[in-house]
Amino acid sequence: MVMLMYVQLTQMRDRERGVVVDIQGGHRVRQRLLGMGIAPGTKIFVVKSGNPGPYIIAIGNTRIALGKGVAEKIIVRREL
Repeated sequence: MVMLMYVQLTQMRDRERGVVVDIQGGHRVRQRLLGMGIAPGTKIFVVKSGNPGPYIIAIGNTRIALGKGVAEKIIVRREL
């Protein structure tokens, strides 16, 4: 049995993989994230999961640092 797990990016741990399914935020946040290449369907890899400091994710060969407030708005389907 396979369970789909949808979580905020802030709930993922180091070295987890997932796919962005939604961005829950206003127009400005959505546009900012889209400009960074973070959109529904984007595959991500969590390099560092905050606590302390920023959340660092990888999209392909690109590393992006996000603060907790922005990371909470990104909904991800975990890849198990």
